[in-house]
Amino acid sequence: MAPAIRLWLAFSALGAGLIHLAVGAGAPFPLSVLLVGFGIAEIGWGVAALSTGRLVVQRVALGATLVPVAVWAATATLGSGLGVTAASTGLPLFPMFVASAFNVFLAVSLALIARTSSDGAATVTQAPASGWKFMTALVLGGLIFSGLTTPALAATNAGLYATPHGSHSVPGVEVPAGGSHDGH
Repeated sequence: MAPAIRLWLAFSALGAGLIHLAVGAGAPFPLSVLLVGFGIAEIGWGVAALSTGRLVVQRVALGATLVPVAVWAATATLGSGLGVTAASTGLPLFPMFVASAFNVFLAVSLALIARTSSDGAATVTQAPASGWKFMTALVLGGLIFSGLTTPALAATNAGLYATPHGSHSVPGVEVPAGGSHDGH
């Protein structure tokens, strides 16, 4: 497997994990426990994939990536069937959509990797990617995943109630009229 693919899978797991943690922080208690648990597991898997240089517990991760998607689908379906709005369930649409897209990407990619390895084609080692190809894949993956994760985090309750940049101050310290941070 190409190192760039492993990076993209790890980025995807990290993005989904961060979103699940942020959504879980404002969700009702039972959903909060599930989402925070999934967020911790996704972040742990992403860090393990980055630090070990290989995908760990692939088969477990393959099944586990779709569980948060199923929880969101069940919550949305049951809630709408009972006349409960999406906002009342505590699971905001856009962040859960982005996290679910990351999880589906992970599941499809891990399924393709598992299928390839069971056919024996994955036993052939690939030549290492050149520095420019790897760096391009790294930057592109970072831009895509951070570009999706950041607005999703901002749309969670944690993001909605976060202090805007530049509006926090220390009592007794005057900020110049221009609002610059000279001297910092």
